[in-house]
Amino acid sequence: MRPPSFTEIERRFEDGPLVAAIVPTYRARRTIARVVQRALDVADVVIVVDDACPQSSGELVRGMGPRVRVFRHDENRGVGGATKTGIAAALALGADYIVKIDADGQMDTTYVPAMVEILERHPEIELVKGNRFADPATLQAMPAVRLIGNALLTLLIKFSSGYWSIVDPTNGFIALRASALRGMNLDGLAERYFFETDILCSFGLRKRTIAELEMPAIYGDEESSMSIPMVALSFPPLLLGRFFRRLLVNYLIVEINVGTLCGIIGFPILLAAIAFGGHEWSVSITSGIGRPTGTIVFALLLFIIGFQLSLQALLYDVQFSPRTVKLRPDDRAIPHSRDRALSVSAPRQGTP
Repeated sequence: MRPPSFTEIERRFEDGPLVAAIVPTYRARRTIARVVQRALDVADVVIVVDDACPQSSGELVRGMGPRVRVFRHDENRGVGGATKTGIAAALALGADYIVKIDADGQMDTTYVPAMVEILERHPEIELVKGNRFADPATLQAMPAVRLIGNALLTLLIKFSSGYWSIVDPTNGFIALRASALRGMNLDGLAERYFFETDILCSFGLRKRTIAELEMPAIYGDEESSMSIPMVALSFPPLLLGRFFRRLLVNYLIVEINVGTLCGIIGFPILLAAIAFGGHEWSVSITSGIGRPTGTIVFALLLFIIGFQLSLQALLYDVQFSPRTVKLRPDDRAIPHSRDRALSVSAPRQGTP
């Protein structure tokens, strides 16, 4: 049966873009109704995807009105699988913008209009993410182990996605332009918690401009089903694969540039220098005889050349990385210049 279009259901807004909010739900019986009600205040339709929840949390909101659409998975597919089901439903409904909201109540839906406005006013931006780390209180409240782990994960995501200036890549509060999703292979995106990172890597592969909107973090007493050991074991191999995919596509298939040449020449020389120097050092230790000066100089020369060329390849990648615009809720404009600093020039409220 064909899903109803936005013209066939009651809309929250008569004018303006068609906004669909996707709420993946799993073990969210206590919070789902409150989250959906808040989402209805800022979206035309709310698509709830019950990911085989043992509490049947999706059924709790099925009767909340014609603007709430509920889908249920027979088997658990994870937050990524549930979000992909919601995206497919939103695209079928004809949505212009799609917002993903978690069912645990830790995302402030009052920021949705600002996220949508950014997409509407600036067609070059394809995705808007929340940024929790602009608030120092968030960093102070986060446990040290989680803070360090998040910093390391952020660095890996920068390598894999190409968004070198992104601050909070693990934030799942995202708003997307529907037209950007229509040409994507949604089935190829990750099913579970890696989904948010995977879609970021897919956008980075296409060098699409994204934005980060500062917003506070909301922490309740809900327990996250995402564990640190699970992330530590599953994310790095996936990120490594996305990193090599980006290098292959952007530096060998799409174009060959200065960064390609520096990397192809410099990285093998650097590895050879490390292997050669390590071998000579091992021989010197085991034999007790120092290596000739020429051998030492040759190893150092190889290392310096390889390191410098590899560093230049990295700097080239950073310099020509896809754009990440940084915004605050009180900003009124986004700079259109090609300045890589990406600072917003609009005055803050209360400033002259």
